[in-house]
Amino acid sequence: MEKYLNQLIEDLAKAEANPTPEPDFGTTYKEFEKMMLEIEKGELISSKEMLNVSYEELPPAKMLTPEQIDKLLNAIFNALEAKGTDISVPSGNAPQEVIYEAIREHFQEGFRVIPGWTIDFCSGCCECCHFENYCDTNKEEWLPDDFKNDNESLS
Repeated sequence: MEKYLNQLIEDLAKAEANPTPEPDFGTTYKEFEKMMLEIEKGELISSKEMLNVSYEELPPAKMLTPEQIDKLLNAIFNALEAKGTDISVPSGNAPQEVIYEAIREHFQEGFRVIPGWTIDFCSGCCECCHFENYCDTNKEEWLPDDFKNDNESLS
């Protein structure tokens, strides 16, 4: 497994070594607005195309040691940063395995072509979130009965 992970990390390092240039926001407000609209509409490309690694190539967390997850996450975050995508984890106390599985899902969905995106892992649905048990917003905004009442009203 170690040789395989080293190959993934090398592939991610190649993506990191080829950063995406910052978009030209122009010199006028109209040019800036046009670029912002392009960013908002930004199309998705596959993780293989952007980062040289596909979802299928990333092993599930349960197959990795904590040290392997740390190394792989570091390589993923560095490659994404070079491509203009920031990562914002919802809290500082989530285990690395949870963070890895959450970012691994993005490899399945794809990434934005134009730089300027931040992946914050928040869809607004606390119940279906990897970080439900670790997120301060979840603890501050929702009461345990809120989920029960929401589910009953959907029935």
